[in-house]
Amino acid sequence: MPETKLMFDFLRQLAENNNREWFGSQQQEYQKAKNAAENLIGHCISSLSESYPLGELLPKQCMFRIFRDVRFSRNKDPYKKNFSALIAPGGRKSPSVFSWYLHLEPGNFFLASGMYEPSPEQLARIRQEIEYNAAEFRGILSELAGCFGELQGNQLKTAPKSYPKDHPEIAFLRHVQWYFMKSYSESEISSPDFPQRFSDDALRLLPFLRFLERALA
Repeated sequence: MPETKLMFDFLRQLAENNNREWFGSQQQEYQKAKNAAENLIGHCISSLSESYPLGELLPKQCMFRIFRDVRFSRNKDPYKKNFSALIAPGGRKSPSVFSWYLHLEPGNFFLASGMYEPSPEQLARIRQEIEYNAAEFRGILSELAGCFGELQGNQLKTAPKSYPKDHPEIAFLRHVQWYFMKSYSESEISSPDFPQRFSDDALRLLPFLRFLERALA
């Protein structure tokens, strides 16, 4: 996908010139880069939709704005250094567990999926499901290890309330996030077969996502 070079070049320049004056002078280049990102995400949606129902999902329904909310941040850069999208039925605002986050940033391309900001009630439900079905959960993680590595997510420093510190599944129960990530190289993102690679990786995560969905049902 040659047009991805437009996206990479723009994002690299943006990382070095993250200010409103420069961005305002680069509107045509920004639009070309955004179109390239939208095109890539569109191909990923099309590929995944061949095996997983996404409806009439459009890239613009999935993509996040490049503008940062700096009101409560020490980092006052006005723009993100990436294009990103949440591919899910209904788009980026979807509450569905079945969602896949695609991050496009030079030197930091990745796919992520799982529970990133669960509510207290959701935390309790997921922990209970892991406790009740630990062997199944471990089996799912084992199947994913070759492609995604270890389960990711922030953890408590000690056991959560109502669980003993020596619980056999304490390594998983201390999590407050449960997700997997897979990184890609720039050459992989640029390859014509990347949408199929994305789809294959997204589908590998379905048993994990189904486990989470069952926990939250």
